[in-house]
Amino acid sequence: MRLHLRTIPPPLDETLRGFVGVDGASVVLARLRDPDELMTGPRLGAMKATRLSFANILARHMISQRWTIRRERFSCDVEGDGQGIYRIVANGHALTYIARTYAWDGIEKVGRRSDGAKRDMFGAIFVGTPSAERIAEEFATFDLRDAAAMRTRSDVTGWTPANRSVRYFDHVVDSLAAGKQPDPAVLGSGTGYVLRNGGYLGSGRQGSLSVAGYQAGHPFRHPYFGDLFGLYMVRQIAIDLVNGVAKARNPRAPQLAPEIARYIGVGNSSGQGMCVALQRWPEWVATWLLARELALAYAVTRQPDTRGVERLALLLDRASAYYGSIELQCEDYVVPPVKLAANLAAVRSFLPAFAKTRPETWVRLVERVQAAYDLETAEQVNSLLIDLYPDFADAVAAYVPVGMWQDRDVRPEASVGDVQRLLKENYSWALRRDLRLSKTRQHFWYHSEDNGEQRRGERILDPHEHFESFIDHIGLMQHLSGVLATYDRDTPVAEVLVDRPDLFYGIARVQYLAKLPYAEIRDNLIDRDFIPAQLIRFFLSVLGMECTTPLSIRYVRGVFFQGMPLPEEIGTGIADDWRFPVQPGKIEAETAA
Repeated sequence: MRLHLRTIPPPLDETLRGFVGVDGASVVLARLRDPDELMTGPRLGAMKATRLSFANILARHMISQRWTIRRERFSCDVEGDGQGIYRIVANGHALTYIARTYAWDGIEKVGRRSDGAKRDMFGAIFVGTPSAERIAEEFATFDLRDAAAMRTRSDVTGWTPANRSVRYFDHVVDSLAAGKQPDPAVLGSGTGYVLRNGGYLGSGRQGSLSVAGYQAGHPFRHPYFGDLFGLYMVRQIAIDLVNGVAKARNPRAPQLAPEIARYIGVGNSSGQGMCVALQRWPEWVATWLLARELALAYAVTRQPDTRGVERLALLLDRASAYYGSIELQCEDYVVPPVKLAANLAAVRSFLPAFAKTRPETWVRLVERVQAAYDLETAEQVNSLLIDLYPDFADAVAAYVPVGMWQDRDVRPEASVGDVQRLLKENYSWALRRDLRLSKTRQHFWYHSEDNGEQRRGERILDPHEHFESFIDHIGLMQHLSGVLATYDRDTPVAEVLVDRPDLFYGIARVQYLAKLPYAEIRDNLIDRDFIPAQLIRFFLSVLGMECTTPLSIRYVRGVFFQGMPLPEEIGTGIADDWRFPVQPGKIEAETAA
């Protein structure tokens, strides 16, 4: 079953017609996948980062606009206690990044907010060029290391805390101090990072600048660019920190070779609070997925040519080699990286035979992969197909910041019958769901004061159910439908809300999501058997994380920016083809072979 949309948002419709014309647009729209097929935990959790993921969009902006990142100073002692200051020009906008690194206290930190301010590193991004006194003030704030006492000002866009991954950090430092380069295979086995993200404290938190405070045209007005640029700078601190510690221990220690420095990314572990975010902002989900699915439908309906086949073969080789280098344990519901690597190699092996048939489109390849392999392999191939047509993908990506802003208000003049019709058209799957069994309502989400983020509790056993965060969209729609059935169909929505103001959000949700097919997740998120990590993996793929490997059903780890050009390379506008980096050393070995 496929989704047949007569119309898509005007900006996307204009883009699509500009590429393929009116008739071609109908062909592409016919390939959009049905929400009932797409909007499930297993399918969403299988999705991989694409060219439309936010980290990859940011990287292209940085490279094409030749952002400059200049290290003004960085110094540390043998234990890693130090400071750094970096001057940045981002498409004409001045920024300053400062970093305070601390000697390791012997505690391996995961990076949750419950760790408070006891992080191995804190960074801050300033708008403009702060004075030396202002920078000293921010450093002093970091040194409080007390989350309750730490506040900043609106000249700071956000804080970027991070922690050491001790095994890999020590391997790199010990190798350099011993006069040799670290083993890329050791780094690659853990997805190649030495510092892991400890969250982003910005967008108004702790007194930082809110998104609305950026001037028009500032790059950080784009969704997630401020957060992700902070991650990129954490990656740079990781490189400078291991170089600095090694040099402090041995003045003759070499610096990281550029190819190994480039191979380093930023680790990340994210928890189940992301599920609440996806439920709170369904229009964001709808925008991300519509852009992605449109780019995929466009790619699948193109005719493969020699250049496209060769490009896909190269991407399959790189992706297979990348996953094959990773040695991480996985949950049972996840395809292990080594298995994914083997599957992608198998797809690569039958690509020449596929090309010899002179296919009209990529459809047959996609269908063969879907029939023969798991969801993760299929979605990785889909991601690579999108990459074959970068011009269209980039044009579609331009819509994402626009589509994420939707009017979430109620249309009070609509009738009860209008809302009931929308419920029948768009929520029949929710209205049919049987919620009478206890397991279907076993869990609830709440904001933990102790941990500073969303946690999942079990009804009856865990207290504070009365603080439940909204996540039960299926229950909401069933309740709304039942209440509306007590009103005459011609009754205006305004009259219903006078009687039942508690239904405002439910009615608004039905109305403003009416033309957004990919907004609502089809799973029951409070069911006993729901796996939060599937939606966490989806969210992280949208952000641009690679190798999203769950630590449990509640936490997902992975890496950002591995293989991305270094600051000196970005400043020259070096090519942006950096994803799935080949492990340093393997390039020479393959060339010699």
